[in-house]
Amino acid sequence: MNELSTLREAVSTIKQAILQSQYRAAKLITGEQLSLYFGIGCYVSFRSWTETWGTGVINRISDQLRKELPGLRGFSASSIKNMRLFYEY
Repeated sequence: MNELSTLREAVSTIKQAILQSQYRAAKLITGEQLSLYFGIGCYVSFRSWTETWGTGVINRISDQLRKELPGLRGFSASSIKNMRLFYEY
């Protein structure tokens, strides 16, 4: 085998390993996100029934999360409501 074909094989092997690892990581992250969203939805649903939380509380929770975790995305009031619907469905 010459040096060029050895290099191509090495690159191909390493590239495949990287892509497989990225795919596995994406699957794990997606599963973890779904678990998080389901858990938040469960919490909000339970509190909505037991403490009669309304839209105002969910809006305040979303606002407070943004203040305490700057740069956090995906936890707007509408997203939290969707998490509740996801759990309740």
